[in-house]
Amino acid sequence: MKKIAILGNGIAAVTAIREIRGLGADMEIDVFTEEAYGYYPKPRLVDYIRGDIPKENVVQYNAAWYEKQDVTLHLSEPVVDIVPSSGSVLTNAGTYFGYENILLAIGSHPFVPPIHGTEKKNVHTLKSLDDATAIKEAVKGSGREIIVGGGILGIELAAAIRKSGGEPIVISNIGTLLPAQLDQGASQILMEHLQRMGITVLLGFSCSQVLGHEVATGVVSDKGDKVKGDLVVISTGIRPNTKIATSAGLETGKARGILVNEHMQTSSPTVFAAGDCTEWKGVCWGIIPVAMDTAKIAARNIVDLGSATYEGTTPSNTLKVAGIDLTSVGNFNPQSTEFESIVMADHEAGTYYKAVMKDYVVVGGIALGNKKVAMKLRRLIRDKTDVSDIRKEIFD
Repeated sequence: MKKIAILGNGIAAVTAIREIRGLGADMEIDVFTEEAYGYYPKPRLVDYIRGDIPKENVVQYNAAWYEKQDVTLHLSEPVVDIVPSSGSVLTNAGTYFGYENILLAIGSHPFVPPIHGTEKKNVHTLKSLDDATAIKEAVKGSGREIIVGGGILGIELAAAIRKSGGEPIVISNIGTLLPAQLDQGASQILMEHLQRMGITVLLGFSCSQVLGHEVATGVVSDKGDKVKGDLVVISTGIRPNTKIATSAGLETGKARGILVNEHMQTSSPTVFAAGDCTEWKGVCWGIIPVAMDTAKIAARNIVDLGSATYEGTTPSNTLKVAGIDLTSVGNFNPQSTEFESIVMADHEAGTYYKAVMKDYVVVGGIALGNKKVAMKLRRLIRDKTDVSDIRKEIFD
């Protein structure tokens, strides 16, 4: 019976498991993870910090799920080395295993900029359930919480802390929030929404140092501006996990991810990769839709090589950010004059709609505050509808 090893236990790993079992493949599957828990969706960490769910409800797939999938789960036993030529893996317990195929679903890690003093107490990043527990406990005793970074995770974390009784401030070194999902106009609407919630937003603040001796007492910018706070969370993006791949001689790309082809094979044909750790055609997306799509392709090719080809994923995010529905899809912020944009903004209602067209066909857009508009944008993009006759009514 064919044996495969899956390194990592995030959304890419469990998607691959479901796909393999859905194909009816009779394979032995071992999953290796550094965590002490089964699979949990990362958004649940914020729900837990917010107080919406107890810790025991964060984990979505417990031991029974893996047993039902006929998968052997190795908790707290990450793989520290692989030998692609022999299919061998070495775990931190000093145990060797051999496999016909290896799937790297090792995800990403929080990127911490070169900020002096991040080793101090009460400075955190949010990656795991243990991180979430530490932040949740720290909020109870803090006077003000500083979130460094204006991306999705930073804003969601600020909203969660606010709901749990904190006084968060979000600082970003650029002039917009959610630069990967919003344009300048939508960012302004979102910032106004956050301020109404009681969340302070400070843009253009480039954090250079965490203040305090052994315990954080605030941050200072590269211009000398200071913000006081007793808890600092660094949320400035992610980077692909590639250490185990590079040490095994697998190729990585300019975007720092593990290079994969259209079958999700790495530079070693028997080793596949999926999710945040991958780089395809020069891009590391680091978003859930790509993780799921690449995991499905990898799984199908592990079962039957050449049976599935990855042709890319339309970059799309559908989220609820600080309680407001947000969808951004396709090319929503073009810089070329060959594109035309139609925008409708309502600051009082807190809504922002944008449709980006090329030759009267919608190729991207933003819907902030309305799910129905988001559904219409997706449909227009999917169907490649000519909207020349309905441009003025496109958001109706």
